[in-house]
Amino acid sequence: MGKYQVAVVQEKALTQKNRAESEDYGQQGTFDKMIRSQVRQAMELLGGMGKFVKPGQSVLMKPNLTGPAPWEKGVTTNPALLEAFIELAQEAGAGKVDVGDGTGSIHIGTFKVMERCKIAGGAKKLGAELIDLNTGPMELIKVENGRILDSVKVNKACLEYDVVINIPVLKTHFITEVSLGMKNLKGCIPPVEKRRFHDIGVNQAVADLNRVFRTSLTVADGIIGSEGLGPKEGKPVGMGVILAGENVLAVDMAAASVMGFEAEKIEHIRMAMEDGIGPSCMEEVEILGDSIEKVRRSFQRAVPSMPDGGQAKIHNFGACSGCIGCAAITISRLEDMGFFAEDPKRRVELVIGTRIPREGDWENGFFMGNCAQARAEGKRFIRGCAPSELDAANEVLRCFQIEESPDV
Repeated sequence: MGKYQVAVVQEKALTQKNRAESEDYGQQGTFDKMIRSQVRQAMELLGGMGKFVKPGQSVLMKPNLTGPAPWEKGVTTNPALLEAFIELAQEAGAGKVDVGDGTGSIHIGTFKVMERCKIAGGAKKLGAELIDLNTGPMELIKVENGRILDSVKVNKACLEYDVVINIPVLKTHFITEVSLGMKNLKGCIPPVEKRRFHDIGVNQAVADLNRVFRTSLTVADGIIGSEGLGPKEGKPVGMGVILAGENVLAVDMAAASVMGFEAEKIEHIRMAMEDGIGPSCMEEVEILGDSIEKVRRSFQRAVPSMPDGGQAKIHNFGACSGCIGCAAITISRLEDMGFFAEDPKRRVELVIGTRIPREGDWENGFFMGNCAQARAEGKRFIRGCAPSELDAANEVLRCFQIEESPDV
């Protein structure tokens, strides 16, 4: 029997084609009732919400709101699932239940993202206050013997709640391979720290963050996940599954396995396993409910297609998958906002990698990633390991004197 329990519950009716693409998928009310029933099944397997929330306690729900993308695309937390957990916490006697996140789409703002993701209305109707974790007082926490962090700033509000429930989505990601519970906690740190994580190395920083900031319950939303070039450009996957457990690493390991990955080969998960954050191997994880084998589906990895020619070109000289993905997503987001279509004369060349030659004719070139810095002297340089795709796109736009940002 494993030391760490993870409940896995799949609703087969929800594994059909994405509801948004199928007229006969069913009424929204029926869909939401299925999710609420599924949530209760998962929590019963773990001993009930009363095991995690005591009468009078304050509870923070931390969904995954990376940007204003609908849950139907498998990018953000399903509103019905979030509301089901608010209701369970209230039934357990919570003194207050709030919903907070710090979106990565800083230029849009957390509250607008909550509205566009259809999180705000239901939460308010249930009496939950909305909290922007990108703003307000921050607390500096020391990281003893960290891999890359000596300290990290965390929104003080997150530390003041008695219970924090972490609700990520099952997604692939171009830097971290998967984006699950551990990575979702980046939403609890301020924008300056989010950028710093990219500057110094996201995988190591995420592992360090999870050493010092712990949550009470992690719920991986796989009702509709996302595969391919995540976190935004991926394709929706109707899994109809949720995973829940007390230990974030155990849930991430089980979720990664459900997605067809070997958990110990995913860098930030492997680091957390070595650091003793939770299980050291899958044998220490006890699966309750549906087996991983029963619900597993191999997700397409976040491997980008590389534009080569036309108005955009990527010069790859031995770059890692993080910079390759960032470069491809940067071009994709510029295309989505009409950057190239507005002016056929615009040219953008992204230069990435560890073996960039000393001589090269890159008149419109942007050197991207920390490994490219040695060759970027006197040229346009985008810092990061890997850079944030939003920061990279905005840097290109600034050079062309365009104030608009991508809608992400």
